[in-house]
Amino acid sequence: MAQILHPPLSSSSFTTIKPHRLLQFKPAKLYIKSQQDSSTEQSTSGPGPSVKKPDGSSPGLGFGSSAAGPAKKPPKGNRERTSVIRRNPFGKPSLTPQQAAQAEEMKKNESAFLLTWFGLGAVILLEGIALSASGFLPEAWDKFLVKYLYPIFTPTVFLFIAGTVTYGVLKYLQNEKSNPEN
Repeated sequence: MAQILHPPLSSSSFTTIKPHRLLQFKPAKLYIKSQQDSSTEQSTSGPGPSVKKPDGSSPGLGFGSSAAGPAKKPPKGNRERTSVIRRNPFGKPSLTPQQAAQAEEMKKNESAFLLTWFGLGAVILLEGIALSASGFLPEAWDKFLVKYLYPIFTPTVFLFIAGTVTYGVLKYLQNEKSNPEN
């Protein structure tokens, strides 16, 4: 922070002393000290800063390095191998032919249900687009859409939501029955 010095009040004008001369700063002297390892200490032969040149035998210290030096890893060829224990993976219990047929039928039914629900979602999307565009269509088409499509739109959406919630709950219960240890 600088303090502006004003000339004495006896001065008739501020123009006699130039303002840039009032705000002169003396440069600060900076001293930089560094820590040197006792093993690599060098003597300085002058008042200037000494530059430490790295040699091939001593590792350089970087950011976050300790003064003691990095920990050395043993060479890869000299380490001993530990014994590997192989275990059989946990698998699904084998199904009987009757259970396998029942599971296959369940997959087909679930696929058919999901395909039906996808179709119902597409119908809802098309109904919504038709209802939103009905104001731009001719008067006869607008009256037809308002008379027949508008009353069935909301129940269709409720049916879709109820079906998806029921499907989610059934899948959750089915997962809980198959995994009782969780």
